Amino acid sequence: MAASGTSSTAGDATVSHHDAFRELLNRQKDHLPPVLVDYLGRPQGGHLGHIDVDGNTVLHFLAIDGDESAFKELSEKGLITSEMLRKGNFRGNTALHEAARFGHLSVVKIMLEKEEGLALARNNLGETPLYVAVAAGKKDVYDFVKQKLVGKENDVTRRNDGSSLLHAAVVAEYYDLALEIVESFPHLVGAHDEKGITALSVQASKPLSFKSGSAYSFINLGSRSFIPIQLIRCLIYLCIIPPMDQRAIPTGDEENPPRKNCSFLPQPITELKWKLISGYRWILRRVSILIRGVDDIKQKHTLAMLLAKRLIAKETDWSHYTYGESSTEPWKNQGQTDHSVPLHPIERRPNLHFAAVTTASSPRNNRMRNPLIQAVENSIEELVEAILETFPDAAYTVDRNGKNILHIAVEQKDKLLYDYLKTKVRKDMMLRAIDNQGNTILHLATKQGTSPRILLGHLNQMAWDVCWFKRIWYDSSCHFQYHRNLDGKTARELFQENHVTLRENAEKALKDMNNGLMLVSTLIGTVNYATLFSIPGGYVDDNESKSFGRPKFFSTKKEDQLLVFLWYTGVALFSSVIALASMLVIQLSRFTDDDFFMTLPLKYVGALAALFVSAIFTVAACVETYLIIEINVNPYYLMWPLVGFLILLSIDVVYLTFDYMYFAIRCAFSFTGQEM
Repeated sequence: MAASGTSSTAGDATVSHHDAFRELLNRQKDHLPPVLVDYLGRPQGGHLGHIDVDGNTVLHFLAIDGDESAFKELSEKGLITSEMLRKGNFRGNTALHEAARFGHLSVVKIMLEKEEGLALARNNLGETPLYVAVAAGKKDVYDFVKQKLVGKENDVTRRNDGSSLLHAAVVAEYYDLALEIVESFPHLVGAHDEKGITALSVQASKPLSFKSGSAYSFINLGSRSFIPIQLIRCLIYLCIIPPMDQRAIPTGDEENPPRKNCSFLPQPITELKWKLISGYRWILRRVSILIRGVDDIKQKHTLAMLLAKRLIAKETDWSHYTYGESSTEPWKNQGQTDHSVPLHPIERRPNLHFAAVTTASSPRNNRMRNPLIQAVENSIEELVEAILETFPDAAYTVDRNGKNILHIAVEQKDKLLYDYLKTKVRKDMMLRAIDNQGNTILHLATKQGTSPRILLGHLNQMAWDVCWFKRIWYDSSCHFQYHRNLDGKTARELFQENHVTLRENAEKALKDMNNGLMLVSTLIGTVNYATLFSIPGGYVDDNESKSFGRPKFFSTKKEDQLLVFLWYTGVALFSSVIALASMLVIQLSRFTDDDFFMTLPLKYVGALAALFVSAIFTVAACVETYLIIEINVNPYYLMWPLVGFLILLSIDVVYLTFDYMYFAIRCAFSFTGQEM
């Protein structure tokens, strides 16, 4: 007690920032050490000192931790003053900003009861606590602070660069919160920042927020490293039906995932039954987490599309995206165009961290970002369809390089979007258009690479590029093959120039892979050839027997099984020979651009199919051998897992090539344009 009293008495002289920081870090939550009480009660403003490199004070740390009891204790003792609450760190964030960022509603309530005007405080970026809460997705804090700001004249919905609450919610993909902001602040729908970016423009730059841009669309199979697992996820995604009236997306950790509207999930039954299946609980838990994770993704996609439709529906005219130009301070003059509330001067108070809205130093003439152009560039098909259904005239806009949306779809090699746009626009006019660099649609089809959503190797990428060039060749005008752009190059010359390195890499990759596969085919063929001379049971070696030299199991009850074994071995042998021959033909190919269109993929698939058949029948012959010699082991326990593994591996290896060949064959039979 004496020591405690001494510490208290000498607190003004001995308690430093270092001591306060150490006690703050080592304290137990909901317990305020006496040293901190002494430190905060020091005279001469010592309690306002920054105690870490970011400029945070004691109140900042208590707000970050959400220590409600500490705030109540300090408030009851009168140790929290308005000056302390207004104190900001080096980023200008007050303790209220930090409490709002981390979603500590109880602490937010205590601070606003003490200093209601703190809700108008801005950090160095001009962000209010309301903005910070939205950016962090803290809906309960947003609802409370919003009620406190009712009737305030200051515009708390924007920060210095003109970014609004709606921008913040969409950037962080909190679409449930964005929908509420649209209802509460409808004037923010068309609001844009100093770069001309609206909330719809932000959403058009997020392909993963939509099914068409995610790994859960069947068209994007191959965007993940192992296709069979991605296929399972797509099937789960297809089976889940999101509730129509549920906006919020609950969160949960791995051990306690949120429960969703998935009636087929394993639910807790009785304790006895759970004990009976205790060996499978880990698997069931992982499957449940997988399903719930896919369900969360589908919820996000549903909410993103709902928000996009709301934003598009509230647009009155698309011309400001097409022809409008930003003013000196574009987002401050939107009251005349998007029915926004006029901004008022920001009230200044002593030591309260309000930041005046910055003005542009020089006039800007930047056109507003066109969400349709962005959606086409990012291959967000749902968003493109929603915009064109409401604003059909938006299809005839061009980007800063003079490319229309059909040009961009061709450049992105998006076959679905390209086919869709041809049905929605005057394709003859748009197909014949030329951009500012003199490039025709055929020139734009020469771009190396494919849609970034698919992970392709050099072989498949080269094949897709050749096929896509032929596909656009069929649709383009005949004279485009002779047209030269401003660099003096025809489309074919530009294609060959862009694909020199890729063609060489594809040739090298295919030959290197062939070397390994040829070795495997040779080994399988050798093993099966040797097996024909060492069949189960051996041969009759009695010179006086009529069956001399024939298999011993002939004319016995195992004759049928032996014949099956010989058939399996023969098929495996001949399949390995076919695979080896196909690979030798590939090695001797010329590897021209046209070879990559159909010849090489067909030989490649044929060789892999033959090798797969050879491996399967070799495994089957092994199993048949176990059955013939009657070993006391069930060979099917080994066979079916091995066959399943080979099937999954084959799907992962050849799916992209099969998908390409289907598209290439369909194009070859569907289009009868000019010959290349």
